[in-house]
Amino acid sequence: MNKARHGANDAGFIRAKKSLGQNFCRDERIPEEILRRLAPAQTHQIWEIGPGQGALTERLAESGAKLHLFEIDERMRPILTQKFAGVEITWGDFLEISSDRLPPAGEHLLVCGNLPYYCGTPIIRRFLEDGPLAERIVFLLQEEVSKKAAAQYNNSDYSYLSVHTAFFAKATIGSTFGPGSFVPPPKINSTILQLEPLKLTHGERERRLQALKNVSPLFQQRRKMALPLLKKRFPETDWATRFDELGIDHKARPENISPEQFLALFSPPQP
Repeated sequence: MNKARHGANDAGFIRAKKSLGQNFCRDERIPEEILRRLAPAQTHQIWEIGPGQGALTERLAESGAKLHLFEIDERMRPILTQKFAGVEITWGDFLEISSDRLPPAGEHLLVCGNLPYYCGTPIIRRFLEDGPLAERIVFLLQEEVSKKAAAQYNNSDYSYLSVHTAFFAKATIGSTFGPGSFVPPPKINSTILQLEPLKLTHGERERRLQALKNVSPLFQQRRKMALPLLKKRFPETDWATRFDELGIDHKARPENISPEQFLALFSPPQP
């Protein structure tokens, strides 16, 4: 997360790069809330995705936790290496870093960052699907993404992302910040999302991933009733009976079906 300076002549000023989706933070409330929600202690390891010029990093370092930074913008190298001489930094696109190149996460991992809008959802999916398992994840994201990730069923924001997130984590919405909190000001609001990943066995994780493959097509036609869609897609299954067993209304649309019902609906019968 970056705290922007106001003039191009200020020492250390780096102009936001549009190709990286950068909007530098200028609002002190943002790092304060991220820090509060992370609640780091000296026993934690913190991964910060996209530290930029280190505004949030400075606050994280005060916690005494071990830090590891992931930064794609090589222009930040002189600033970060000088400010945080003892902190390990991995340079490059986090989404392109293979799992075997990631540092050991340990048992008490916290993850945070002010994420560019284009990569927020893929980074969330990587942590929730592939790990490493974190105690808490706190990201500042596009308002729409945060609200969809945490939305409950029977809500207009409820989507495939809502179900995906609920399958792997408990999601909580934080504060929303307007364009004036950033330089350059984006055209949309940003909202903090807090995730507490669930501790799942490998088998349970795979069961949920398989179920999601059937959830996705339904939300591509979210205004249609789910039962006819399923009958057409999987005619060999008695979906009406399955709906009755799970207490799902026959006229329910995808947005009316809870994550728990989706998981049961698309899981093989337990012996």
